[in-house]
Amino acid sequence: MDSRFAQDLVRAYWDSTPCDSELSDRDRLSREYFLDIERRRYELQPHVPELLSRIDWRGKRVLEIGTGIGTDARYIINSGGLYTGINIDRGSTEATLRALRIFSLSGDVLQQSATALDFPDNHFDVVYSFGVLHHIPEAAKAIAEIRRVLKPGGKLLVMVYNRTSINYVIEIMFVRKLGVWILSVPGATALLGWLGLPREKLERHAALRRQRGRMSDEEWVSRNTDGPDNPYSRVYSAAEAEKLLAAFEIQTDEVRFFDHRHWGILGNILPRFVTRGLGRHWGWHRIVCAEKH
Repeated sequence: MDSRFAQDLVRAYWDSTPCDSELSDRDRLSREYFLDIERRRYELQPHVPELLSRIDWRGKRVLEIGTGIGTDARYIINSGGLYTGINIDRGSTEATLRALRIFSLSGDVLQQSATALDFPDNHFDVVYSFGVLHHIPEAAKAIAEIRRVLKPGGKLLVMVYNRTSINYVIEIMFVRKLGVWILSVPGATALLGWLGLPREKLERHAALRRQRGRMSDEEWVSRNTDGPDNPYSRVYSAAEAEKLLAAFEIQTDEVRFFDHRHWGILGNILPRFVTRGLGRHWGWHRIVCAEKH
């Protein structure tokens, strides 16, 4: 797929469904909506505020690439960061601006591409991007731009999807490929829904199977990360992440997050210490902290 065309598809997708926007059924973009999403996000992914707490944000000039609906932005600003956020899409940009206004927080949120940042060289102390680089077709170009705008000695904290995870190796590349064939059996969708799997997504996957037939591995991965209509996602092993960030000095590379929701009833009965242990060894989130030389 042409990278420019792919980026246009990415922009359109996240414009209609900003990250985490589906987590609450409260009045959209209300104070209660943002607080409900914050609670759900950090309950499901407690490693996110834990990772954010490792950085002293006070007085730091911060760039967040991909703000979602502004949950982490509010954490950073409340911790003293001098905040700027960017998104490729209008929907996420407007949602984050709305959140900052509602909570009376100061910060800039702009719509622009990570592959063409409109900031001076050596401008930011910290660049933060959680779950975004793997959606950028020209990720290497985005990394070059991040390095340009980051000050010498500045920190980069990123999360990309982990190739050596249960989510990728077992769930996406085995269980779901088997499951898509099962969905063609009458009554299979209802049965899987009864077992706790999301019926709407199952029906959409079944429809895509009928329409498109066999997909390439690249398309299959994209459509099995952030919803069946997600146009572009990639996964990274430790070596692949190191190659992508070769211009930086990597300080830590760790994995977190086993998403129990994907396993229906079985996932719901697993003790929390088990899900956290699985996440620390074979988690879906590869989190890298690096520094500009």
